Amino acid sequence: MKRVCFPLFVIILVFISTQLSGAETKLVVRVKAKDAKFIGTSMGGARVIVRDGETGEILASGLTSGGTGNTKILMMEPHKRGVLLSDESAAKFETSININEPTLVTIEAQAPMAQKQSLIKSSTQVWLIPGKPIAGDGVIIEVGGFAVDVLMPQTHESIKLNGSSVLVPIKANMVMM
Repeated sequence: MKRVCFPLFVIILVFISTQLSGAETKLVVRVKAKDAKFIGTSMGGARVIVRDGETGEILASGLTSGGTGNTKILMMEPHKRGVLLSDESAAKFETSININEPTLVTIEAQAPMAQKQSLIKSSTQVWLIPGKPIAGDGVIIEVGGFAVDVLMPQTHESIKLNGSSVLVPIKANMVMM
């Protein structure tokens, strides 16, 4: 009886300790402009917040960093299932989250950080499985819109109206997010 109980006791202890300590789970998040390229360092990155989907607790946060990705793959070739859109230089936010059970997470992305007047927020939800990484392309969140810089009139300028219609020249630089 003792020979049977001891191994069973060891198995139960290992199971309990694994459940209590959790498992580091790698998560890669990439933020991509809709129908365009990754949002990285050149646009100030994208702010990424990973929250517990049930409690709202912040599990990880940070900025994407890196390049905008391969133009040919992202913009010229048709996207195929299972084929990576990113390369090693493509912008990403990478973290490891310690979880001990499948966890629904909400991933929020806000971009571009260098163009505060153009900030857009997008989000999605995914299940994280303890010890099962989401790597490679990771979770790709698309952000729509344009980054707009108003060049003229400048912020400090005012326009005086004298009762008649006035033509106001407007000059802006617009790029896809």
